[in-house]
Amino acid sequence: MKKNLLLLLPILATTLLPGCSNQSDNAITIWTTIGQNNRPVFESQIESFKEETGIKVNVQYISGDYNTLKDNVIQGFPANNYPDIVQCYPDHVAEYIEAGKAVNLDPYINDEEYGLSEDDKKDYIQTFLEEGKEYTVEGTYSLPYCKSTEAMYYNADVLIGLNLSSIDPEINSGKPLDANYLNNLTWEEFFGHLAPAILEYDKTVKDILKDDKEYHAVMGYDSDDNFFITLAEQYGYGYTDISAEGKGEILFNNNEMKALAKKLNHYANEGYILSKGSSGGNYTNELFTVQNTLFSIGSTGGVKYQFSDTNPMNVGVAKIPHAEGKDPKVINQGPSLTILDHGNETRTMNAWRLYKHLTNTENALAWTLNTGYMGIRQSVYDSDAYKEKCVTNDAEPRTLDHLMALNNTYVTTVSDDLFVSPAFRGSSGARQAVGGLMTSILTSGDSDLTDAEIDKLFTDAENTAKNAL
Repeated sequence: MKKNLLLLLPILATTLLPGCSNQSDNAITIWTTIGQNNRPVFESQIESFKEETGIKVNVQYISGDYNTLKDNVIQGFPANNYPDIVQCYPDHVAEYIEAGKAVNLDPYINDEEYGLSEDDKKDYIQTFLEEGKEYTVEGTYSLPYCKSTEAMYYNADVLIGLNLSSIDPEINSGKPLDANYLNNLTWEEFFGHLAPAILEYDKTVKDILKDDKEYHAVMGYDSDDNFFITLAEQYGYGYTDISAEGKGEILFNNNEMKALAKKLNHYANEGYILSKGSSGGNYTNELFTVQNTLFSIGSTGGVKYQFSDTNPMNVGVAKIPHAEGKDPKVINQGPSLTILDHGNETRTMNAWRLYKHLTNTENALAWTLNTGYMGIRQSVYDSDAYKEKCVTNDAEPRTLDHLMALNNTYVTTVSDDLFVSPAFRGSSGARQAVGGLMTSILTSGDSDLTDAEIDKLFTDAENTAKNAL
């Protein structure tokens, strides 16, 4: 294994205000929200691209979330103040396509000199490649980069071996909790048995769940919108779709989702679950690492935030709960990269060459090994270096290395469970609408929401989503 996979020295890069007008043909700009922890490997690969090609790359780190990044791009279109290549979600790309700025990448993928070889095309994970084609127009408009999914992280020191049979003998057939049980949870099992039993045990037998923070619950789900969308997919109740005419459709205001939401509101009031939105904007991993939750559902790409050096614990990794009687489903997430049109073929080709460099076999492996993001190539998972990173016996207990090994193993088991929601003009607005809706559902109150209140929340969210179409 080459040393530069693990020993990565940062180069100089600055956080700048967006700006890339009057740019030479031999320079390209990339806008990104890559966090501080992952910048050394990214910047090392940018530097090697510059050395190999002589193409100048201006890296601009955008403060804020991905929606902020998208808004900055769109606001820059009229003044030609937008990047050549940018991190993106499919919802965002749909808006770039609508604005006539997204580049169809098929000609570059198939270019005789700079395109992908047949072996390369087979090596990229096909699910990730297909996501880049899921738009209302034909072609490939985004390509995988920081791909991830969600996992259920849990406090193994507390939960593994915990015997709840005196409270609920049905849990794990009366046996103490183990990894297999937690890896195969349904929502019905969690809300109907496990969560209430944990709270009763905490109350009557032994303190296992801290309540020293304003917000605490058995489980934290970091992304409100992912939670809603995943439940709709798992249960088959409907979220959005694309009509035969290629237009976006809003489907989530239905009786099944409203009935499920009513139950979730009750579970939140009981202290079974909270989210980032319903806990005052707190990232739920921050509650998890201080034991104010025992479960934390979050992105596999953010696995490092599920561990704290100041309060180390053995963190387990499992599939998120699924709908009883249905196949497991986990969201295909994490930003891709898309190339934006400046009417300059040289810049577009240079941006494509940058993407190809960032995701070649060596760099794709280095990115995965050093960040926690999923491998976007099969060769990553087949490599000895990756397999070594899956061996927990080589890592000390209660360390980040131990957690990373479990996380690396987990992501190799869920590729067949990944799902993607359709992207269209307004799908970003639909996502934001259901995120706000889930926040309202999970915000605990003195009493459960009434049917009329649930109806109004769904109607308001539906109107907000439709206004974005």
